[in-house]
Amino acid sequence: MTARETELTQQLAESQQGLTAALRENQLLREKINLLLRRVFGSSSEKMDAAQLQLLLSGAELAEPLAEEQAKAPKLKTRAHTAHKARLPRLPQSLPVVEEVIDPEPVKAAPEQFRQIGQEISEQLDYEPARYFRRRLVRRTYVCA
Repeated sequence: MTARETELTQQLAESQQGLTAALRENQLLREKINLLLRRVFGSSSEKMDAAQLQLLLSGAELAEPLAEEQAKAPKLKTRAHTAHKARLPRLPQSLPVVEEVIDPEPVKAAPEQFRQIGQEISEQLDYEPARYFRRRLVRRTYVCA
């Protein structure tokens, strides 16, 4: 065998190994896709343990080109779960307001015996023919003086 034949034989062996690795990787990726499709679109009674998927993912030895490609890929930013946002008023502020004050019956009977300590305000969108308005209900809270 000449040096050229030896070199070509070596290149052929390397190409076959690369092809085998690529076929193995392709098969693994197909299995992953099938598992994920079954998990997303499959019956809800077919639960898959997360450890099984992790075992499948950890056993995969990917080819070097794939690792390089992943290293070159831009990193996705992940957001930490933040606290609830402050709720914005859902009703337009430009609507006219009809305010109703609701006091308990004992307070109406003897208002001098009670002291107001707070109030609960709720608003709702209301409609009369040809007009929208905000109905504001104010429920005052009292304690005995």
